[in-house]
Amino acid sequence: MALEKQFNLEAAEKPKTTQPSHQRRQKFIAAIDKQLAGMAVGEGSNNSKSTWVWQSSKGDWFISPRYGKASLELAPGLSAIKCTDAEDVVQNLEKLKTLTSDGKLDAVLETAATAIRSRFGK
Repeated sequence: MALEKQFNLEAAEKPKTTQPSHQRRQKFIAAIDKQLAGMAVGEGSNNSKSTWVWQSSKGDWFISPRYGKASLELAPGLSAIKCTDAEDVVQNLEKLKTLTSDGKLDAVLETAATAIRSRFGK
């Protein structure tokens, strides 16, 4: 049994270090996946297990994405995404995931990571 016939083999080695931006992306994407799983548990109700998502007394839905325990400032002074319903929440979480994997949130994640690191030196 030749392994070459069973697998697509290649002479590649795992890199010894990774880019910090790549690590931040992976961490944030894992957090988004956790929020999506929480939304699936309580889809369409206030009983969702998502810690980023809440519903106001007016019925509006909001997502407050976090990196660690800190809310991300997505734009100056703005840290929440307003949604129309639970389905829109899921769509916006998926959109956040796509933007993150495309590297479009790198600056926001870098700012949050820098703020977190600055608190360790005190």
